[in-house]
Amino acid sequence: MKKLVLMFFLAVAGMAVANAQTAKACCAGKDKTACTKEGAAKAACCAKADKASCAKMGAASSDAGSTAATASLTTETFKVYGNCGMCKRKIEGALSDVEGVQYASWDVDSKVMTVKYDAGAVKLDDLKARIAAVGYDSETHRAPDEVYNSLHGCCQYERPKG
Repeated sequence: MKKLVLMFFLAVAGMAVANAQTAKACCAGKDKTACTKEGAAKAACCAKADKASCAKMGAASSDAGSTAATASLTTETFKVYGNCGMCKRKIEGALSDVEGVQYASWDVDSKVMTVKYDAGAVKLDDLKARIAAVGYDSETHRAPDEVYNSLHGCCQYERPKG
């Protein structure tokens, strides 16, 4: 039964990674959340992919309304345990397709996750739960043991007690 649950969970995580790669195709640069296109070019770029998977686009808007939407975003920082660049991809990838998340970045050295999101569309608790679901603990959410144990060896950090 554990193997079946683990296989299902890995399949779901694989779909999240595939969605993150779709967002990369839309947004320029290594940071998939930093779409450098502006106005109509941004709308055209993100129209090619599913708008919900475009990490920076949200709604295809190039007017002052997008500025107002940015002003209503909530920025939170919290600790997420992990070790390396592979961890970074999985942690950030866990939030890449979440509606309402405009920016998600995890710093390998400080272990700090910074998320900019629409608090009306998604709750911080849900974001932390999604990160835990791919194998990474935070101060308030613990990843399932089966998922943590399936992480690559370099990604198996020293888990906090709890």
